[in-house]
Amino acid sequence: AMSYRQDRRRPAEDDSEVDAKRRRAPESQSELEKRVVDLIMHIGDKPGATSLESNLEKLVTLLEGELEKIGGRIIDTIMECAKNLPDKLTIYSTLVGLLNAKNYNFGGEIVEKLVAELQETLEKEGHRHAVNLVTFICDLANCRVLSLTSVVEFLEGLLEAASEDDIPQVRSDWFIYAVLRSLPWIAAELKEKKAEELENVLGGIEQYMQQRNRTHIRMLQVWTGSTHEQEEYLDCLHEQIKLLSGANWQEKHIARMYIAFDAVLGDALQHNLPTLAPPVHKPDVSAYPLPHVVFRLFDYADCPEDGPVLPGAHSIERHLIDEELGWIIDLNEMNRKDCAEALLAYTHRTAVPLPYVVLETIFGRVFALPDSPQPRIFYGALLIELCRLQPNTFPQVLAQAAELLYDRSHEMQPVCLDRFVDWFSYHLSNFQYRWSWTDWNDCLEADVLDNKFILAREVLEKCMRFSYYERICEILPETHERVRPAKPDIIFPMDDEEHPERARSRHFHALFQEKLSAEAMTEELRVQDEKGEGAEFDAEAFAVFFAVLLKLAAKSFSHNFAALTRYHRTLKVVVANSPLMQQTLLNTLYGCWRNNAQMILILVDKLLKMQVLDCGVVIDWMFGDGKDEHSRQWLWELLNNSLEKLGKHVAKSKLDLAALRDAKEKRVKKEAEVKKDEDGEEMKEEEDQEMDDATADADMELMTKEAEVAALAERLKRIFIDVFMKFASVLTERVLAQGDGAEKTLWFTFMQGRMRQIFLTHESLVREYVPTLEQELFSRPEVDKRAVEVFKEFVALRA
Repeated sequence: AMSYRQDRRRPAEDDSEVDAKRRRAPESQSELEKRVVDLIMHIGDKPGATSLESNLEKLVTLLEGELEKIGGRIIDTIMECAKNLPDKLTIYSTLVGLLNAKNYNFGGEIVEKLVAELQETLEKEGHRHAVNLVTFICDLANCRVLSLTSVVEFLEGLLEAASEDDIPQVRSDWFIYAVLRSLPWIAAELKEKKAEELENVLGGIEQYMQQRNRTHIRMLQVWTGSTHEQEEYLDCLHEQIKLLSGANWQEKHIARMYIAFDAVLGDALQHNLPTLAPPVHKPDVSAYPLPHVVFRLFDYADCPEDGPVLPGAHSIERHLIDEELGWIIDLNEMNRKDCAEALLAYTHRTAVPLPYVVLETIFGRVFALPDSPQPRIFYGALLIELCRLQPNTFPQVLAQAAELLYDRSHEMQPVCLDRFVDWFSYHLSNFQYRWSWTDWNDCLEADVLDNKFILAREVLEKCMRFSYYERICEILPETHERVRPAKPDIIFPMDDEEHPERARSRHFHALFQEKLSAEAMTEELRVQDEKGEGAEFDAEAFAVFFAVLLKLAAKSFSHNFAALTRYHRTLKVVVANSPLMQQTLLNTLYGCWRNNAQMILILVDKLLKMQVLDCGVVIDWMFGDGKDEHSRQWLWELLNNSLEKLGKHVAKSKLDLAALRDAKEKRVKKEAEVKKDEDGEEMKEEEDQEMDDATADADMELMTKEAEVAALAERLKRIFIDVFMKFASVLTERVLAQGDGAEKTLWFTFMQGRMRQIFLTHESLVREYVPTLEQELFSRPEVDKRAVEVFKEFVALRA
């Protein structure tokens, strides 16, 4: 679809050129196909001198004359447009209607291809495109291509698929969503001519919605409280459809192109839809879209009184606007400038308060759980571009949005609070860090675990990463000293003449200046036993050695990397198979750089890559000696980075293993082909032996890789289980220590939120471990029920 989208971005040719192009010299079939595809794709893109209705008529006349030559290519192009360009769906349904009215057999071919395309799309799990095709099928009934009876049967078939036995709810949800989403297009026609059948469809949906499990919703909500509107997507769309039904299915948002051709389409013969057979569900193989929560930030009272009114949360227009703006972002995700311009040129821009609906859509994606559809840096760049293009409106509305988000931040999930910090600090860095910090004065009196205090402190620390300490001091009022970051310099207490380790630090300082080799430095750290032989390493000496190394390399990241590389061998030998030494290293690193979180993150990442540190030891440190930093964003960034790095390492190893297996298959086939020469004679003995030796070597390599991957995968699994055991343990211990009401404290809510974050951030990995987690941890009676609730919410995401 990517090349398709890129094609769409090319400047559209004026549809009024159709006549002129037909008068040109004869063209080859490939040129004809290219021209026709281009015209179909770009119909309606660019307002020209003539109306869209006129251009449609001319395009139909052109296509009608070329059906025999390139009919198949025309059908394929229409299918691709129906799948990939939902914003022009009614244009293409009208085009098919007009072609069907002129050539009934060709209309039949399109219908057959359409059902086959939907079948194939579902089998390939292209659910986003499949929804577009379902709506397209329904709109073809409006264009008199399909009989209403067959469309009703089609919708009933989708409802039946949602009611199959032994299938996950996410599969049923998709079929219900596909039906609900298509009703704004076809329900008015059904109400008029098939009212009873429509009521049966609505009744089936109602029955499903009443018995639907909603355990997963809390996991996906941006705010933990119930103050703010946070409806799950299917519940929200169901309410919107019910409101539309109460309004007798009357809406004015969808551009119904076929109405202009009612006289032509009214006499057309209609087709019956071939039967669709939804793919069979395959446990542990089939994948379906995850549920999500509809993000709402503004209501009508937030918008200017003298401007367009923001549609209500349960109006179908709000759903259609959200969807259309989302399509624009998806279509232009590779270019922030094109995306911003397309959003500002939105078709219904005069009918809605555009900055408000655009910002709500973008922030809905920023905070989408488990993950955003695009990299989040894209949304930051997009918002900056929107402010640049509309400097008189967007910056003010964006400031209003930031203020609303701050006001509601005390109930934000930690994972969303992190995203708010990341976006807001990035945004401020592009606008000279201008902000009315006094508006955030209430954070100065807040608890250290209150989200407002955390937000202010973390935003300023991230801003310091983008600039420098003195700049942050300049922009921040003196009254805000409590949230001002510490100066990010190294801490080295051994500079004090009275420090007990002063002499040892001077000794190591001299050794570094002498550029002592890694091997000799290793021996310096070894403790001599009674016989004078090196037995083990001295943890205190190692701590001083590492602190001096950090002090001497403190000037820059590159100095640090050079020092770690030079003494890589020393570090590896000393900490090898010794969690104690690794903990010593981490404590020393934290002690030296605790005022510079960025340095800790980068150096731990480097030490993990160098295989000096073990991911499991880092996690133990976080829940042990590092627990005082639990309120800091960097600590959870460190945990997630460590888990992600190990997960990527396992994934790469699995790819390498798959490549070896593929090579073995090819080798076996090749061996079978060359066992005999061209005359059918047996191979020479020495050639046969060479082949056998090569096969044996390759098989040994494969076996070694299989064992390595199995060990790595098991290691990753045990680390994730250990992380969740630690969360369950600290939550359970807090409840036992504090008794009733412990779960309502800021600490408990925060740690429970961080536990959710691990589940969500690593969703694709953790879901593989659900049976083990349930068996080894969450089925135990001693584990606190609030920890078990988080696990159940996660399991329900794909249940």
